[in-house]
Amino acid sequence: MNTSQKQIDSIRNLKELRWFLLIIVLAAELICNAWIRSESSQAMIMIAKTESQIRDMADYRQALSVELERLKSEARITHIARTRLGLTPDIFNQTIYLSKGTN
Repeated sequence: MNTSQKQIDSIRNLKELRWFLLIIVLAAELICNAWIRSESSQAMIMIAKTESQIRDMADYRQALSVELERLKSEARITHIARTRLGLTPDIFNQTIYLSKGTN
C-alpha cells in the first residue's frame, strides 16, 4: 500500500470512529432522558401522595378541634356534673371547707 491509500484508510477509520462515538453519545442521552423522566414521574407521584396526606391530616385536625370544642362546652360539663356527680345549681353557690392534714 502506498502512503495516500494509508491516509485515505486512516481518514475513513477516523470518520467511522466519529460516527460510532456520535451514536454512543446519542444512546447515552436517550438513556439519561428516560431515567430523568422516570425519576421526575416518581417525584410527582410522591408529591401527590404527600399532598393527599397533608389534606387528610388537616381534615383530621379540624375534626379533633371540633370534638375538643364539643367536649369543653359548658352545657356538656354542667350535664355531667348534674347526672354523674349529682351536683345541683344551688351547690355551685356553696363554699365547701376541707380540714387540714388529711392526705
